[in-house]
Amino acid sequence: MIIGLQYYALLIAAALIYWLIPKQTIRNYFLAVSSLLFIYYFDKASALITIILSVYSYSFAYAIEKNRGKRLYHRISIVGLILLLAAFKYLGFLSGIISQFNSFTGFLPVFKIEFLLLPLGLSYIIFKHISYLTDVHWKINGRGRFGDFLLYSSLFTIFVAGPIERFSRFKVEAERENKFSLTFLDEGFTRIVYGLFKKFVIADWLGFFIAPVWAEQENYSAATKVLALLGYSIQIYMDFSAYSDIAIGSSKMFGFKIMENFDYPYLKQNISQFWRSWHISLSDWIRDYLFFPLSGVFRNKTWQLFFVPLIAMGICGLWHGAETHFLVWGLCHGFALFVYQVWVSVKRKHKALAGISKTPWFSAFSIAFTFLYVSFCWIFFK
Repeated sequence: MIIGLQYYALLIAAALIYWLIPKQTIRNYFLAVSSLLFIYYFDKASALITIILSVYSYSFAYAIEKNRGKRLYHRISIVGLILLLAAFKYLGFLSGIISQFNSFTGFLPVFKIEFLLLPLGLSYIIFKHISYLTDVHWKINGRGRFGDFLLYSSLFTIFVAGPIERFSRFKVEAERENKFSLTFLDEGFTRIVYGLFKKFVIADWLGFFIAPVWAEQENYSAATKVLALLGYSIQIYMDFSAYSDIAIGSSKMFGFKIMENFDYPYLKQNISQFWRSWHISLSDWIRDYLFFPLSGVFRNKTWQLFFVPLIAMGICGLWHGAETHFLVWGLCHGFALFVYQVWVSVKRKHKALAGISKTPWFSAFSIAFTFLYVSFCWIFFK
């Protein structure tokens, strides 16, 4: 959607009108309505769900603020969001697992329930609203103005491919009384072009050469398959980061500074650094709303070191898609995070290992090993 001509036609038209409006509050309402109309053009159900969810979450944020010290409203609101996401995205996945289980045991009734269409951007908006309600509950931010929250929920530049902005950061941008500057357009346009170059010139051309190897693996040598896998690692990075570049650049044209989403992840020395640099908004979300809360459930080290990474990254995998191979991909990363945490614990007890780990050759080896492991995991993602 963000690489179609309709997108850029709306972007240019909306930006021109946006900067003609004198007051920031009215600008935000205009941009929210424009975003909803654009979403409606591509997916009517998604536009309706966005409005309903915005009213739902804002109402619960009001209830949470008025009932400080009580967790009930926060818990109900989060459960409602999760159930909605599960209903649209995971019922088919769950029914498939139960059907397979039933084929071996005959214990459970066979059923097949799934929605034919997944509303556009639902995974992103659900995660944004969970963070919003949780941050209101944690007093990180207030509920804000409804117009700002509606814009936060619907802003078309980040609706489909993120980044998953936090309302606390977005609220600052929405309330700032920006004055028109060519810098916004210049920086935004430059970033968009950069993203389009990464998408069409690098990612798509790599895909053109790699696709035959994936489609007819029996016709290629092991060395060619390895090169294709490494090429896919570069392709998927260029693809994902290109969408973030376009989203960040598009938002900049309206004066909004959106968080960076990638920071050279393949040059990191371990899996933990990789995830602090890959899809940063998602990684931060998983850390703050899964890792930390799950770690506090039990103080047992086995739980915190082994089970928490597996559960959190398993959920991360399923967030990308309701397929078993996404789950396996997430679990592979969860296991790697477990191994890394054990390695950190061992280094603390052995100064010699800590010294070796700081040498240039070990750093180079760590970067190469992390890249190769991440590349191997992409097999399950694809």
